[in-house]
Amino acid sequence: MDCGAVFVKYVLFIFNILFVICGILLITFGSIMVSTIKDFTSLDATFTANSVAIIILTLGCLIFVVAFLGCCGAIRENACFLTTYSVIMLVLLISQLILIIFVWVEHVQIGQSLEKIVETIWDQRKSSDGILLDTMQRTFKCCGLHNAADYLALTVPASCCDSLTNGSCSAVTAVFRPGCLSAVDDVWDTNANIIKYAGLGVTAVELVAFIFACCLANQTRNNARRQNY
Repeated sequence: MDCGAVFVKYVLFIFNILFVICGILLITFGSIMVSTIKDFTSLDATFTANSVAIIILTLGCLIFVVAFLGCCGAIRENACFLTTYSVIMLVLLISQLILIIFVWVEHVQIGQSLEKIVETIWDQRKSSDGILLDTMQRTFKCCGLHNAADYLALTVPASCCDSLTNGSCSAVTAVFRPGCLSAVDDVWDTNANIIKYAGLGVTAVELVAFIFACCLANQTRNNARRQNY
């Protein structure tokens, strides 16, 4: 194998180590999103938000498995592994682009779906004994729909405070917490930017890995043919 092929081989191996790390990060990120949303699955409006989290988690698992296959194919110089890796990488690359475009185009709509979830939880706070609202306020460290003043009382639920004073949470203490609408919006904006810009970076690296894998697979097949003569 010439110097160029050796270079491609080890660059591909390093790329796939990075992909393994990216896959683990996406699995972690998707799991956090799923665990955050799962408490509100009784609401119909969670479908859009939950589907994005599941897609991210699935892509993370796929990236991890495919990257492991790429590492093995590069080190063992196995043309079959490398070809399979190239095909799967191409499908994965297209899938990630679709996800990024979806989040980019539907960013506002997904945010509006999350706002409807928050408003529904707030409207149902009495019929559901406030369980969903308490869960949301603890998860996002928020209080009330817009702020603590929405409770129109001197005391607010314990979920509005990190620590209780004399067994209760005062509105004065909770006033420093943002409303749940703005807190959820901030979380989504941050996560959406991670999905868009980090996703574009990962996609660019995957494109390079796809090209390198095709080149290395072709070089490996050519070497095998030469050995047969």
